Amino acid sequence: MITPTAARRSICLLAALLCCWHSVTALALTDDYERQKSEQWQPTREELAKAAEAKNSGKYEEITWENLIPASWDPAKVFDKFNFDSFSDDDPRADKALKEFQALWSNAPANKTLGGKLVRIAGFVAPLDFLGGDQLSEFLLVPYFGACIHVPPPPANQIIYVILEKPMGIQMMDTVMVYGKLEIEKSESDIGDAGYRIKAVAVEPYAADETEPN
Repeated sequence: MITPTAARRSICLLAALLCCWHSVTALALTDDYERQKSEQWQPTREELAKAAEAKNSGKYEEITWENLIPASWDPAKVFDKFNFDSFSDDDPRADKALKEFQALWSNAPANKTLGGKLVRIAGFVAPLDFLGGDQLSEFLLVPYFGACIHVPPPPANQIIYVILEKPMGIQMMDTVMVYGKLEIEKSESDIGDAGYRIKAVAVEPYAADETEPN
């Protein structure tokens, strides 16, 4: 029997998850970029050179987070199965709805048309490991500030698992542009499940004028 407190918590978390998804589909990096600029990671000359080479090569197509979502996928439809206005504090359907929504999030389908493409995409860093000091070798790239850290993770098709060639001094929630081949591959972590993977060819600090593709 679910407790009243647990039922309310389930409903609140469902609302938070859906709210985060709407934030993803209406992504605006600019405000968070301005907030993070003063503390932004400062890349080495070698890292800047690699990023400039990747950018100037013309091989990497800039994509948005909305591109990663298949047009046919709509997580809000799960709410059609439940009439939340009729839920009581001890309604066991709240727990059922939460579990179903979490499964939907974790198994959100990838956009298969993007698999294997050379891309560049801007987002926020959610670290997976620190190799002493401020160095990290892998992280989750996410579309909004605080995702996987301060607020629930976005769906799997809105998380990219990024593997670096060499450790970098990137910080938590830095805004970065990542270059590499986008692969459709599911990976799980304690902070979120990713539906995509990129072995980064280059990473550079995010620049505000690169939010919109040409």
